[in-house]
Amino acid sequence: MESDDVKKMIKIGGVCGIVGIAIFLGVALVLEQLFWQNLGLSSTEQFLTTQGNSPYYQISIGAHLLVGIAMLLLAVAFFGLHRLLTYESSRITVTIGSAFGIIACAIMVIQATVQGTIMGRMGTTYLKAASDPERQSVVALYKGLRLFDQGIDLAFDTFFFFGWIVLAFAMTSDKHFGKILGSLGILLFGIAVIVNAWSAPLPPSFEMSPIVSLWVLAVYIQMLRAARSVPGVDEVRLNTRSVSS
Repeated sequence: MESDDVKKMIKIGGVCGIVGIAIFLGVALVLEQLFWQNLGLSSTEQFLTTQGNSPYYQISIGAHLLVGIAMLLLAVAFFGLHRLLTYESSRITVTIGSAFGIIACAIMVIQATVQGTIMGRMGTTYLKAASDPERQSVVALYKGLRLFDQGIDLAFDTFFFFGWIVLAFAMTSDKHFGKILGSLGILLFGIAVIVNAWSAPLPPSFEMSPIVSLWVLAVYIQMLRAARSVPGVDEVRLNTRSVSS
């Protein structure tokens, strides 16, 4: 691939990564912590009633679609990071880590779509139930269906966390990132693996996502800075002529 194309891919990856993380943090912090938590929903029945009513139904579906879009952007970011880390020489660790990351993004798109559909549709089904036994059946079915998206979420964590651990290890020997940033990534994602494995298959009570997301954001910002040091085609040709002369 031409140097200019590599440089563009790195820049596009960095921008997509920053936007993707911003969307993810926005949904996680604004909607989850500041919106849904303040509704004071203390039971599954209350949750389904809220999910089935407008505008909460549209907000929930929209939020899950935003998460899916964020993951698509992060998949592009993994391609850009792979180009940067393998610009001077190919490394199997980078290829493996990038592949795990891209697979994880695809899994999360599925998870967000499945979870949003289950929440929204089961909410409307609960509201349409004509009797209390029917409503209780919907509640039981909803709890069972949620096990599916929790399992998919666990698969995402497995690929995403180990993918970043491998990439962070590769970063420790890369001039654009260095030992400190790479080692910090290994530490953070290593803790995330332990925390999530301890509570599996249920989500952990202590959520590492905001913390590791900030580290990933730092990586993508550094990608944009590193793209400046990647020579374009004209620079490569000029250097080649200088060496030959």
